[in-house]
Amino acid sequence: MKKNIIIVLVILVVLIVGFIGIKFISFGTENAMMGASLIEMEVPKLSTLSEECCVYQATFSTLRGKKSIQKELDNMVEKYQKINCNGKTAYYDLANNVTIFEYSVESSGLFTKYTIKYNKGQTCE
Repeated sequence: MKKNIIIVLVILVVLIVGFIGIKFISFGTENAMMGASLIEMEVPKLSTLSEECCVYQATFSTLRGKKSIQKELDNMVEKYQKINCNGKTAYYDLANNVTIFEYSVESSGLFTKYTIKYNKGQTCE
């Protein structure tokens, strides 16, 4: 009986530590294919495409924390070429031939959602 309690406690601790790791640790980025536009784009790892609107706007869901995702996105676009689009800054990813116009992150309970507005090529909206 005591052995079972210890096993359950160890499993709980491992799950809690794993969940905390997912929320706060940086995992980097990976390329993902956008379904409607057929454009490949860099996004934070451990994300799932949850919605596409208007062909060039994608919303992703992840268990990772809001601050962690915001930092990943900021670091990601920092590597891209900044271009001026009608007085606003856009980010051109030469490797994937994609321009990102805007991105936002919001916490939604257990999940974090982030939205990226983009277009194919080096272009303004």
